[in-house]
Amino acid sequence: MPKQTFFNLPQEKRGVIEQAALDEFAEHGYDNSNINRIVTLSKIAKGSFYQYFEDKKDLYFHLMDTIVNKKINALEPLLSTYKQHDFSFNIREAFRIGLALADSEPKYYLLGKDFAGKQPQHIKEFTQKYNPLAMNIYERFLEHADDLGGLRDGIDIPLIASFINTLINETTARVIAEITTDEKRDYIIEELIGFIERAILKNH
Repeated sequence: MPKQTFFNLPQEKRGVIEQAALDEFAEHGYDNSNINRIVTLSKIAKGSFYQYFEDKKDLYFHLMDTIVNKKINALEPLLSTYKQHDFSFNIREAFRIGLALADSEPKYYLLGKDFAGKQPQHIKEFTQKYNPLAMNIYERFLEHADDLGGLRDGIDIPLIASFINTLINETTARVIAEITTDEKRDYIIEELIGFIERAILKNH
């Protein structure tokens, strides 16, 4: 987490540093990103960087916190009304919202994809920090479906929530990288939803 000195900066200055870091990570990947380039683009002294952040990883997680908070905000309307809908609707909408956010924030998406794929020593820290947020959402959807009597008998809700999280993340990665038309994207989404329905819901 950034040091308080970073949060004491004017918002405009914080934005310049964040954008420079985002551009650097998205273009060069985590391994090859360079603090010197970030401070040059930000027009700050290198010593100032270490007054704001512990290291490169600290800055990276700050950027990831930003996109996670954006995703939570985007999901809030669904999370406030999910009990009015069935499981399939909730999962479908959550998937579409996440995909739309990835489309609108491609550099953040590239940032997370590169880090998770190339930094195995940090994956545990990454998943411990962010997976519980997604798991909580999917567990709520599953518990609601169970309350309505829609789940198959013997479903392990935390295990299935983890499975859904992984499946949606992997599918989102494929869609962003390979699928460009709305028609094809809709087909992939419906295939995924159908697979999940057949696996865990009664009468499917």
